[in-house]
Amino acid sequence: MHKHPSLDITGDFFEVIEKRRSIRKFKQYDIPDDDLEKMLEAARLAPSANNSQPWRFIVVKDQKMKELLARPSPQTFIADANAIIVVLGDPSVSCCPRAAWPTRDPMIATEHLVLAATALGYGACWIANYESRPKEWVDEVKRVLKIPEHMYIIVLVAIGVSDEKPSPKPKKKLQEICFAEVYGNPLGFCLSCTLNGDEDGREKS
Repeated sequence: MHKHPSLDITGDFFEVIEKRRSIRKFKQYDIPDDDLEKMLEAARLAPSANNSQPWRFIVVKDQKMKELLARPSPQTFIADANAIIVVLGDPSVSCCPRAAWPTRDPMIATEHLVLAATALGYGACWIANYESRPKEWVDEVKRVLKIPEHMYIIVLVAIGVSDEKPSPKPKKKLQEICFAEVYGNPLGFCLSCTLNGDEDGREKS
């Protein structure tokens, strides 16, 4: 399959981080399986507590399934994504099932997946906050996708060829969030000058 002409493939890691945006408008496109495999492989290689790897992933392309996943949410745009990755947490394989790792570790894997999608030229947006969703919706999604009852739905990742180019959102300067040795002690360098802005640490437009 030929690559979509809109795909802006990037190989440099820091450029990938800088290019990543939350994309909510998608062009119609059937993502090749080898691209999806690369994204999932990036997620598979993520670190986890005690290497327990408590994540599972379901790739959803079926339109009716995507509409089901979008239904109780204000983020209805996910139904237009080329694919939705349902990220699950499995406490039965976590080293600390009663702790937060079965939900936190899959989020690390999710960011790997999103960055891989960006590197391959795709747009992505991950949606969480499923604890606030109606229990009836959670039950129906688990039934339709055959998700074991004990697993958690962590996030949905909408992926596809972007049909928008959102501007970068303002980010705090490193000096505001990073300190040397103790909290509040200024850093003696400014890495953000090379990553996010000019020599004064200002954001790129």
